[in-house]
Amino acid sequence: MSTVTNPLQACNDVFFRPGSVFEALKQHNNWSWLPFVIVVVMAILPNYLYFTTVDPVWYVEHLLANSPDFADLSPAELDGMRDLIPVESMGTWGALGGLVGLTIINAIIAVYFNLVTKSDEENLNGFTDWYGATWWMGMPVVIGSLISIVMILLSNDGTNQMPLSIVSSTSLAHIFGLDISSTWFGLANAFRLESLLSIYIGAAAIGSWTNFAWNKSVLLSALPTIIIYSIWAIVIVIG
Repeated sequence: MSTVTNPLQACNDVFFRPGSVFEALKQHNNWSWLPFVIVVVMAILPNYLYFTTVDPVWYVEHLLANSPDFADLSPAELDGMRDLIPVESMGTWGALGGLVGLTIINAIIAVYFNLVTKSDEENLNGFTDWYGATWWMGMPVVIGSLISIVMILLSNDGTNQMPLSIVSSTSLAHIFGLDISSTWFGLANAFRLESLLSIYIGAAAIGSWTNFAWNKSVLLSALPTIIIYSIWAIVIVIG
């Protein structure tokens, strides 16, 4: 098996042989700045492109008319909401929110990976190592974002009226045609097919940096996703 020798090669190989990438990261943990930049930029781009393209008047009216969050509002309250939804600046605010959100979420994930691997006495990796690893786990966002960007560009028929799910074109919401009127929209829109690849890369990280068996590595990598979406689904059903 060839050795991963540079961060650019690692960004490519993390999709095909992530174990080799994490073996290389044992000696080159400073490589993680590159996937950090790539993940942040690619995660932000579809959202920014959508909100700088979509017809703001149509978006607001579609949101107020279909979202369950506004179903109980009176006409006067809906008029007030029209003035409060800053569609023109949502691309910029979404970009800033995406940057802050990703750094916080990845920090939480790093804490989790750091804790669940403590039982391996030979594991010498700490929080900062796992924080760097989370950006490699996030690299599949490149695939989903590129698909979403293409879909946004192809779906713009001149009216600039596009469903919000197109921002996450690989999500279950977009695949199954769920609109924002569905109570399952939030959960389905959050889960994207490339999340499965992220779980695989996370398992490869655990398998490379610990002596855990592969099945255990996969379970530990998938557990946060399983717990979060299970709780989310239960809340929807109960609600």
